[in-house]
Amino acid sequence: MQALNNPPLSPKTKSMPASSSCLQFFLSAYFGRNYFNFKGRASRKEWWSAELLKILFLALPIAAFIFLFPKYGDYIELFYELYIIVPTTSLMVRRFHDFNMNPWWGLLIIPLLFLPVFKGDDGPNPYGENIY
Repeated sequence: MQALNNPPLSPKTKSMPASSSCLQFFLSAYFGRNYFNFKGRASRKEWWSAELLKILFLALPIAAFIFLFPKYGDYIELFYELYIIVPTTSLMVRRFHDFNMNPWWGLLIIPLLFLPVFKGDDGPNPYGENIY
């Protein structure tokens, strides 16, 4: 279990290599050291594994809980949104770093369309070493 919670990191940027497993990315983003990590880079695999596993392990159980206890649905949804806003934002910032772009571009909608689709810079950039 230690290997799942502590995947190898790049020494300077604290970025996980793109060859890490989907479960390692998810655990690190939502329950581990990358929860507040706004430095370094994030790969497409990290983006997609966090998004897909967030739906599977967080959103579906929350939806079931809301279905079972509709009286508390608003509170449950608020708690869920407050819980995921920080790691989702940090993942978006690190994904912009992978493209060698300032994260303030995230305020626009259009750049968010290419984050999960295109591969970032192959070489090192000011935000970190090559994670590919």
